[in-house]
Amino acid sequence: MATTDTTKEQRGAFIVLEGLDRSGKTTQAKKLEERMVASGMRVVAMQFPDRTTVIGKMIDDYLKSNVEMEDHVIHLLFSANRWEAA
Repeated sequence: MATTDTTKEQRGAFIVLEGLDRSGKTTQAKKLEERMVASGMRVVAMQFPDRTTVIGKMIDDYLKSNVEMEDHVIHLLFSANRWEAA
């Protein structure tokens, strides 16, 4: 007799908020997180760039105009920074 595992966790949603600097993304993300948690959902909030990693520190230097990088290089570093968190 075959049985199904009903305790298997469902795949969650991946929600991304994008916008210009200082446009309220963090504020809206916090409000959304609070609402989802209040509804009983499990939430993992992430913010990028993650400036605590080696790659994140390179991105931070670029954003603070401490170093220059070609556009494709910084784009790849942003992608790598997200990959580090996966």
